[in-house]
Amino acid sequence: MIQEIELSKLRNHPQNVRKTYSGLEELADSIKAQGILQNLTVVVNPAETGTYLVVIGNRRLKAAQLAGLKTAPCSIVEMDEKEQFSTMLLENMQRNDLTIYEQAQGFQLMLDLGETEDTISEKTGFSKTTIRHRLNIAKLDQDLIQKKESSGSFQLSLKDLYELEKIENINTRNKILKEATSSRELIWKAQSAADNEKRDKNMKQLVKLLEKRGIKKAPKKAEDEQYSGKWITVKEYDLNNAVPKEIRLPKEENTKDLYYVRWFQYCKIIKARQKQKQQLTPAELELKQRNQNMKKIKAAMKEMGMQRREFISNILSGKISPIKDDRKIQKAIWNVLVDAGVYLSKSAMKRFFTGKAEYDCTPEEKDEAAKQVDSLSFIHSLLVMMNYAIENIGDIYDWQGFYKQDIGKTIQRAYEILEQYGWSFAADEDLQIINGTHEWYRKQEAKK
Repeated sequence: MIQEIELSKLRNHPQNVRKTYSGLEELADSIKAQGILQNLTVVVNPAETGTYLVVIGNRRLKAAQLAGLKTAPCSIVEMDEKEQFSTMLLENMQRNDLTIYEQAQGFQLMLDLGETEDTISEKTGFSKTTIRHRLNIAKLDQDLIQKKESSGSFQLSLKDLYELEKIENINTRNKILKEATSSRELIWKAQSAADNEKRDKNMKQLVKLLEKRGIKKAPKKAEDEQYSGKWITVKEYDLNNAVPKEIRLPKEENTKDLYYVRWFQYCKIIKARQKQKQQLTPAELELKQRNQNMKKIKAAMKEMGMQRREFISNILSGKISPIKDDRKIQKAIWNVLVDAGVYLSKSAMKRFFTGKAEYDCTPEEKDEAAKQVDSLSFIHSLLVMMNYAIENIGDIYDWQGFYKQDIGKTIQRAYEILEQYGWSFAADEDLQIINGTHEWYRKQEAKK
């Protein structure tokens, strides 16, 4: 039944997923000239006597109010809540003017009302892949998304949001979304978090196998004593790789003496080194502490090196977007190479892809690495060589444990280049090691 209803009795539907309306002024002008050409579809408002909720025509209602109309032609229908919402969503989908966030909320509400991915796909025409992507967006903190969008710090893209999907933990997704200051940083942090989740999963699987063999978790202090000389590594597993089906140990090892510990990206089986009672002089104690600090710096630099290599690999593969004007980047990298005394070398670049010296590679590995090197663009070749330069520039500390200013500055400039691609240090401690302010270094004022 069609009847004229006063606009004062019409309400925009509270469950309408569309929150923004474009082109209202143009539509209002058209309505002033020609009137409302298509009826509004409404249902009785159960929350307010004598009023109606607009199921189809919410945009027309706003334009009619803007045009100064008093009434609008309406078709009063009976629909349950699910039918109302589905009708509104389908109408908006057909007009294709919902934002991805509104789509995400719409799909989630349809799911809450009993729809499935299959039925949503059938009714809306969206593929199930797109629907899954949108549902993952709906899981994010929507207030945080709106705040990020309105702040103008950077525009979230679908690529950014899809990168966050790779992280299973929703709290981690929201944390990265909150902390990231650029699209590049968000993508890098998301990729790193996804990799860490993979390592954590592999670690859990390994722990089950290890404990099944009677190997116990190492004491808490062992986590900080990797280079103290107190522990012997019996076996190690790279957590980036697939977990073995069983734990194989040298026959002479007694599992009662063995422990497992996670050091960076490795799970290691260790045992305590037999203690030798020895009374050290104050000078010997100082030297021992100094050597331990240098080993800690070396270990941290090694871990940063693995993260840096992974980051550059993501640039090469296209996971991290290229910088449009890379001429300044090329010059900056070239200066780093000059300072490090490194020149372009195919042999050095091959090592980036093989992870080992050329003489340790099989002919097949050499051929594959050569193909990868030949496919590199000039800027990518420079990035690979910069990584090689930092790996081979030498220790960032001298034999006495003092920070080397010249090497440190060169390494800092390399990381500043990577920051333009979105690199960020995993911890403040890493930056302190790079810039020489960490407490592990000997203080210059103590130098005689």
